[in-house]
This record gives sequence, C-alpha cells and structure tokens, in this order.
Amino acid sequence: MSQRAIQPLLLERWEKILPKESLLCALDANSSALPTSIRLNPLRAPSCETLDQLRASGIQLDAVEWCDVAFKTPTTPRELQSHPTHAQGCFHIQSLSSIAASLALHPQPGESVLDLCAAPGSKTSHLAAMMKNNGHLVAVDASRPRQYRLREVLRILGATAECLCAHGERWARGHPAMFDRVLVDAPCSGEGRIHLGDSSANEDWTLGKVRRLASLQKALLHSAIDALRPGGTLVYSTCTFAPEENELVLARALERYAGRIEIIPLPFDIPHAQPALTQWNEKQLDPSIANARRIFPPLEGFFIARLRKFATPTE
Repeated sequence: MSQRAIQPLLLERWEKILPKESLLCALDANSSALPTSIRLNPLRAPSCETLDQLRASGIQLDAVEWCDVAFKTPTTPRELQSHPTHAQGCFHIQSLSSIAASLALHPQPGESVLDLCAAPGSKTSHLAAMMKNNGHLVAVDASRPRQYRLREVLRILGATAECLCAHGERWARGHPAMFDRVLVDAPCSGEGRIHLGDSSANEDWTLGKVRRLASLQKALLHSAIDALRPGGTLVYSTCTFAPEENELVLARALERYAGRIEIIPLPFDIPHAQPALTQWNEKQLDPSIANARRIFPPLEGFFIARLRKFATPTE
C-alpha cells in the first residue's frame, strides 16, 4: 500500500496526529515492519520452561522491558504456530500494543474483573493469567460467533472466565458498581491496522463510520464506568488513531461523570507512544487526557487510557 492508496481525508488527518517518522512508517504499510511478539502463559507452564523449549528450537526471543512475559522475535507467526508449545497453550501470539492494554488494567488475584468487549480472547486470557485464575473474571461480547472463538482461546490457554453473550453498552443496567476493574477494548475503525497492509480497513474507512463508532464507544465506556465499583480502575482502549474515538470519548465521560472519575497515568512506559491530544479541531480538551497514550507505528497503532473512579465523589 503506497501513500497514494491512503484516502486523502484520512491522510490529512494522520498528518495532524502522527509524528513524522510514524507517518512514514504507516504509509509504508509493510506487515513485516511490525515485530512478531508473544506472551508467555504461566497458566499452562512456567515461563522459564517455555522459554527454554523455544530457545532450544532455535527461536530467538528478545525481552520486552515493560512486560516480563512478553518477547519479540524475528520468527514468523506460522513458524511459531508449528511449535508444540503453541498447541499446548504455553504461549500466545499477540501484538505488544494489545498486551499493553490488558497489562495496564493490572488485575489482582481474587478481584472481580469485567472484560466488556472480550472476543476473541487475547486480552481476556491475559487478565486471567495475571489473576492466576483466582477471582471472578466476566467476559462479555455481543457477537455469538465471536463468543465461540473466545471460549476456544480460553480453553487452549487454560484461562477461567464466565463468558456471556450480551450488549456491553447495556451491561451496567443489571450489574451496577459490581467490579473492581473493567477493560473496554472497544470496536473501532481500525486505523492502527492500515499500516500493516490491511486494505479492507483502508477501503472501509469513512468519517461517518468514525462518528457512528464513537457513539457506540461512548455508550460502552459509560456502561463500564457504571459497572465499576467506587475506587476501581478502568482501561479504555482502541486500535485506531481517530481522536473522535479516543480523546473525545474520554472528554464526554469526564463531562458526564464530573467529580466521579479521573484519568490517571499508565503504570509503565511504552516505546513509540506519546501523550494523548488535548486539542482537536480547535476544541480544547481536559488536560488530564494527556495521561492517556497513543501508540504509533512501527508498533500496531493503539490508544490506551486508564481511569479511576473516586471512592467518594468530589465537587
């Protein structure tokens, strides 16, 4: 995919959002530019044993500084999938940006945790591993076919979760203030996938689609906040660059839940990431939104925000 293949309006917007080097990388649209990464799964085998087996097979693995179970490798996903430990669920092939989203939630064993847009299960299984399958993990997704994939991923990885087919934007009506932590990896326009050569994401992109999705994303985030206990932590993430689906979704939540929520820094630093925008199309946004992070190419394009619900509402 060349620069000319990117829709002109999308390119114009990217020029306002992406740093120059990341923009050039995004326009190159070469899937090999994205490092293959894996997440070790201690629910199936001790991480040191899986590492020894992979390296004994000649697979080069480079540690990721901000996550002790994540590794980068020049080995292709197809080669990794042929290794016996993959079928055994000892590791999971997952982008570093995706790993960062669930890691930011930082769930603890024994907690009650909600994954509101759970399928196909990469982040849900990571949450289960961090919880050591100890606690109550609820995985909600509105798509029944995607639920089947979710359950299969959890089965392979030995992850325990209560899987439910339901609309996340309505979830809190029957489950108010029930969860210690909530993850909302919202459906989005997928701009972060375009630089990987995903032509369908580029062809399907329209500003109208961005705005429609933003409406759903706001409803999902509001539902997640309502389902969160006072004092709880929430992570909102997307795999798109569009401010309408990221910063403006957060801005609306800060207005609606004024004095009840705050946006807090991520608990680790991510390379190829910058603070979220505090201004878009001449609209000034709450400065705390800068605590969120937008991840740029060469990593998969992503947006991650961490929120806290006040134990006691403030004025």
